[in-house]
Amino acid sequence: MVETKLNDAGATTSIEEIHPDILIQIMRHLDGSSLASVNSATSYLRSISSDPDLWRRLCLSTWPSLHHPHILPLINSSPHRFFSDAFPYPTSFTPANYSDIPDKLISAVDLYQHDIPISSFVVESDTSYPTPLNVPFGIKGLDIITDMLPEELTLSWIVIDPTKGRAVNLSSRKALVVRRHYWGWEAVARFTLARDGWVVGVLGKWLDEGLGLVELGLYIWDEGGVPVYKMEGLRVVMAAMEAERKAMGEKEAKEGYFEYCNMKINEEELRQKRGWLGI
Repeated sequence: MVETKLNDAGATTSIEEIHPDILIQIMRHLDGSSLASVNSATSYLRSISSDPDLWRRLCLSTWPSLHHPHILPLINSSPHRFFSDAFPYPTSFTPANYSDIPDKLISAVDLYQHDIPISSFVVESDTSYPTPLNVPFGIKGLDIITDMLPEELTLSWIVIDPTKGRAVNLSSRKALVVRRHYWGWEAVARFTLARDGWVVGVLGKWLDEGLGLVELGLYIWDEGGVPVYKMEGLRVVMAAMEAERKAMGEKEAKEGYFEYCNMKINEEELRQKRGWLGI
């Protein structure tokens, strides 16, 4: 039982004595992490914080792109589950031999400056469309115009399986690496996650940082840094959807990515040594 002290005389009251309507009004002002903590505090708070309307409001305020008519029914049917899928990070990208890859995936993309949404869009991808086997996996986003620097932005890229109603966020939120004057672009930013030797996430390419076109796309690279092909990429995405979730900060996301980079460097050095030795 949670108790709250009311006065110096030692009078206390339990949280259960506070009217549910008052608690719901308070909970509507909480962010995702805070509401999840409340949901696990006591059985009484859990019963109140499980109100679907709370989670629906939170989903739509956190990710404005979810107002799309092809996504909104999924949010309305199970908003708490959707938030639990899309807010924390997936813990694994190890692909399995999924035979039921959906015919369509929906990407809900939101861009923020100082946690304030500034741009949103939705991309629907037909995964059943036949493509050559040697075409790399990629979901091209809409180009946007912004005068914001890569370091000033936060990005969310949620991939949704509309058939099962599952979702996964494949962006690191903050850019882990920003390279200037790279391959003809003014800047290239990686909003990526590294797991199990795979890197999954978004590349943002700035044509002009003053007031320029930004090209966004979701891509996947293997342990050698090579882009994976379409079917393998779809299996990685499905593995991420099915994986357990974990809350993770920017520091931990960077550590995972740089660990992957160091592993790639070490493997390249080993290949060079084997070449020198004729192994």
